[in-house]
Amino acid sequence: MIKKVSIYGLAFGSLSASMLLIMYLNKLYLKHTLVSALPVIGNLVIFGVGVYFLIKSLMNEKTEKPITLGKALFASLLMALLTAMINIAAYQHIVKNEKVIFGEYKNMQMQSIPVRVKAQFPEISVAEQQKKITEYQKNFEDNLSVESFSMVEIQMFFSVALVVTLLVYIANQKKQ
Repeated sequence: MIKKVSIYGLAFGSLSASMLLIMYLNKLYLKHTLVSALPVIGNLVIFGVGVYFLIKSLMNEKTEKPITLGKALFASLLMALLTAMINIAAYQHIVKNEKVIFGEYKNMQMQSIPVRVKAQFPEISVAEQQKKITEYQKNFEDNLSVESFSMVEIQMFFSVALVVTLLVYIANQKKQ
């Protein structure tokens, strides 16, 4: 089981990380269009398909007893962790080695914060607006950290793994 989890995790994790790299290296974050959302959606779809293939291959394995839901969930969560680690490594590469690209993204977001705060809170004083702008910019900086990204990735992949595993397992049980 560990061998299959490793193979599927590395294969689909690499595909998933490529979507992250495509988004940042092609500067798709600059536009808010369907094309710019495709890498994010593709990231989830690729991982979901990977979990589907993993669970189906584990269920089709010739063993003395069929795979239990617990084993299926454990395998998919291990795959989720492996895939998340690969995505975190790709993000860390972008943050540390692609300073120009990441700097552009960061500057674009930092410049939009004052505009959004002034539009959202026109009734408060300029000092209060400046305090909110500073707070929002600090929160944005914190959200860009590798640690914060890691938590989001792990939670996202765990959630997708749980849902897909349960759906595949339940669908397979109905067939039998």
